Amino acid sequence: MKKIIILLSAVTMVMFLGCSKETRKSESVLDNPDMHISMGMKFFNEGSYDEAKKEFDDAIKIDWKKEDKAGAYAGLGMYYAVKGDKKKAFDNAKEAISLNSKLPLANTCYGRTIMFANRGIDGDEWIKDAYKFFDKAIKLADELRDNKALAEAHYFKGIASKSAYKFGAAKESFAEVVKMKGLYAAEANREWEIVQMIERARPGTKVGAKVALLDQVGKAEIAVLFIEEMKIEQVLAKREKKEYDNTFISPDDPLKYTEAEQAKALANDIEGHWAKSWIKSVLEKGVMENAPDHKFYPDKKITRAEYSLMLLRVMVMITGDESLYTKHFGETASMFNDVRTDHYAYNAMAVCASRGIMKANMNGEFELNKTVSGAEALLIIRDFQNALSLTF
Repeated sequence: MKKIIILLSAVTMVMFLGCSKETRKSESVLDNPDMHISMGMKFFNEGSYDEAKKEFDDAIKIDWKKEDKAGAYAGLGMYYAVKGDKKKAFDNAKEAISLNSKLPLANTCYGRTIMFANRGIDGDEWIKDAYKFFDKAIKLADELRDNKALAEAHYFKGIASKSAYKFGAAKESFAEVVKMKGLYAAEANREWEIVQMIERARPGTKVGAKVALLDQVGKAEIAVLFIEEMKIEQVLAKREKKEYDNTFISPDDPLKYTEAEQAKALANDIEGHWAKSWIKSVLEKGVMENAPDHKFYPDKKITRAEYSLMLLRVMVMITGDESLYTKHFGETASMFNDVRTDHYAYNAMAVCASRGIMKANMNGEFELNKTVSGAEALLIIRDFQNALSLTF
């Protein structure tokens, strides 16, 4: 009997220690699942995913009613989706719904989990599934008159729509958030402007639409846009009969190489790069070129000044007008408040601005060092095509 009591005591102790690792007592009135879930969501939305996970895990460990931890499981669903573990992602997302199916946050996070788990995947099926959860979250939040949850559901439905290239639907969702003038209103307004820019740019290909979603583009993405959206190969083919003075090299033109340099091997840093085929095409056509060390630097982010230089090069190739390379040299008064006329890219910026291809902002600044977003790069290509009346 004594042995049995000792054995039971040992088992009880083991069970207690095992549970103690998974649960803990609340140490303050503020030390509750809701507070940790709120902080976890903040970290997650800022991109601090591991910090977010710590908060979600901590919310689950607190000795509290399990249904109050639904938001923590919802957060873990998104975390594992971002990390690429789809099984854990949906296990946690489902657990959140099973604990509290009427919680708007649980449904919004499920929609986001679907989005993160399917990023980069073409097709409409996943966004339809995500919409079911976003719409349920919107309905629940509206019934509860929870404006925070309502704005959140609309905003992230817009983000998911944008990710799925449903730009019209994205714009509608962002407009709802802006109309509420509360949480996420400023972010929604920025996203609405981006989506509007993409719609104006009219991506003609899925590749173009994908590039349009990027916050910053590199040389590789520009090469893709020149081939896929500007259709530069077809444009140049239609103008092959034009006479070009290929011997002219402006000493002040940083884009021009000597003939010997042009004959050298293509970029030695694009092997294995996802955009190798497009980069080879623009290099072979002379539309873009390598740096002096014969590297292309495909992932280098492009500034507005650098983009204007690329566009000037293409403009000269299409029109055959070499005088564009020096058109604004020697000007004493700058067109822009933030650029001196002796800047190496001033002529290119001035040519683009005078043709309505790249514009100064409301303060008269060209913003030469600002990186170019995918939407902006695509819209500028459309303005370039219109300015030169390009058809293909």
